[in-house]
Amino acid sequence: MAMENTEKNGMTVGVVVASEQTVLQEKSSVALEYWGMWLMGGGLYCLLEVAWRGWTHWTMFLVGGTLFLLIGTECRQKKEKWSLISQAVLAGLTITGGEFLAGCVVNLALHMRVWDYSNQPYNLWGQVSLIASLGWCMVGLCAILLYDVLAWLLFGEERPHYKLL
Repeated sequence: MAMENTEKNGMTVGVVVASEQTVLQEKSSVALEYWGMWLMGGGLYCLLEVAWRGWTHWTMFLVGGTLFLLIGTECRQKKEKWSLISQAVLAGLTITGGEFLAGCVVNLALHMRVWDYSNQPYNLWGQVSLIASLGWCMVGLCAILLYDVLAWLLFGEERPHYKLL
């Protein structure tokens, strides 16, 4: 950023001008943060899935990373107005929606058979279920907290703070 003096109506006014290099550095920094968060989210989700059911699929890295990034960025925008519980419910709905979309592609269209909830009550086409959605709210809460701490420690973002209710 540079300061330039401009004369306006006989008065000298200081104007802040962003250099192209500064703007490019800021965009590169944001891109690096998003790329890093996507990679960490994908890797961590695969580890969670291996711990939970003993195996994972490469497509879950893509889905997990994308949902981690989406949850982290969407909940950051709502932090001041929404309680942590409300954010966790939103994250659970986001994961459920992402799981449904991914399931329609991966399981129904491509027949990869990565998961199947058809034996659970209140399932939709075997791709999502009410029971899993409740679990996704807990995973979403962990994702919110982890995303914020990583953004704070690794990328110099604001220290996380929350209102519980």
